[in-house]
Amino acid sequence: MTTASFETTEFRRTFRQETDDLLRTRLIWFISVWGGLGLIMTVITVVMILQGVDLSNIFKNGGQKSFFILTTLVWFGAYLGSLILVLGKRVQSQTINYITMGLVMLDGVQGIGTRVMDMDQGPALLAFLLAHFIACCMFPWTVRQAIVPVASILLASVFSNLAIEGESVLATTLGTLIYAGLSIPGIFITGVKHSQRVQRATNKFLNQRYGMLRQELAYARQVHEALFPAPVASGGLCYAYRYEPMRQIGGDYLYTKLSEDKGQLSVVIVDVTGHGIPAALTVNRLHGEIDIAFAEDPDIAPGKMLERLNRYVHLTLAKHSIYATAVCIRVDHERGKIEYASGGHPPAFIRGIDGSLSDLDPTTFVLGACSDDDFEAGQIEVDFEPGDSLIAYTDGAIEARSLEGKMFQIDGLRRLLAAPAMPGLSHGGQGLWAEKILEEVASFRGGLPPEDDTLAIEIYRPLAHQEPMDKTRANAKDMNAEVEV
Repeated sequence: MTTASFETTEFRRTFRQETDDLLRTRLIWFISVWGGLGLIMTVITVVMILQGVDLSNIFKNGGQKSFFILTTLVWFGAYLGSLILVLGKRVQSQTINYITMGLVMLDGVQGIGTRVMDMDQGPALLAFLLAHFIACCMFPWTVRQAIVPVASILLASVFSNLAIEGESVLATTLGTLIYAGLSIPGIFITGVKHSQRVQRATNKFLNQRYGMLRQELAYARQVHEALFPAPVASGGLCYAYRYEPMRQIGGDYLYTKLSEDKGQLSVVIVDVTGHGIPAALTVNRLHGEIDIAFAEDPDIAPGKMLERLNRYVHLTLAKHSIYATAVCIRVDHERGKIEYASGGHPPAFIRGIDGSLSDLDPTTFVLGACSDDDFEAGQIEVDFEPGDSLIAYTDGAIEARSLEGKMFQIDGLRRLLAAPAMPGLSHGGQGLWAEKILEEVASFRGGLPPEDDTLAIEIYRPLAHQEPMDKTRANAKDMNAEVEV
């Protein structure tokens, strides 16, 4: 079952339950009001008969009196029985609908009967039309349910006029049209009320679902962001990052692992196609695959990691038209080297302490585009000296658009990174480039919301640090533990 059909089914179930509850309550009110009026009129008629009031204009013979007594008993019996059924709450909702229409039609049958018995009580179907109008105002009927009693009684009236009472076709047709016209206001009211009730129920349902969705998304964001590592701001290898999802959660992801015995930092940056919840669910799956890879081989090389991710995406996600770009990096503090492999990811940069930039271009295809046999990671090794910063990002940074529709592009990012060191900051502002990139991108958008998830990370080697590498690793471990909690 699709989400849309599930939502529709759930709404219908909720709306039907509200309708059933309202129908039961309104039926009790209708029986009390209309039945009470009928009881008053009957009592008045009985008192007049007992006091000898001349009712010869109504009851011309004993048969008419007997008919009056019989129909009155049936009428009150139907109302009393319906009230007992509804109060007992044992009757099904569909049956209640039939009861409401049946009680209204009972007035019509009684009116036709008085006409057949030649009892002078005014227009034969006047009481029926009044009962129908009150019912239309009270009951949560649909237009079809409001038409059924009118159509049934008018057909019975036509049959009685032509087959029993011998009325002319013209008179019968004219009378039927008049009665039908008098029923239109009630049917119109029913249509308006039903439409308004459906709209109110829809708004209420959507508001409830929206509130639930917001709560679920807030919790999902907490779970999603718990997958991200804590930044490391001290020691021989540091990194800082900033992440801005297009929606509450997104498809950009950062994974880091610090090898305590070898002084190596492994970093995986992934950018999944799509946005929002689907992309975040994909990220969760990739997180599990990366975790397993490092658990099986803590020293896995960036190229091997990229090949493993490509295999996973190709076998499990590509068939759903989901692909990813990724860059896998390993920084060796002792050797002063970086090994990396990039699958279709935007080029990263190594920024020297003098502001010089070196591009780390993609080494292979987008993940999932081809099978293992055709995929070669193309791992590359480059120097990474003290004072250097490696800056990587996702395409949300370079594809940001200004108010005029112009893209920020790689050149815009290159100009930002090649600018002189930020004034007042030592070491060229190391550790602040990720924040600076997102600030510059937001400024470039001119207040427009992001059109894609944006992640930027800076991995840097400070010229001097206060804490030894072992303590830095311990701090990173503690931060990761806090995030997981």
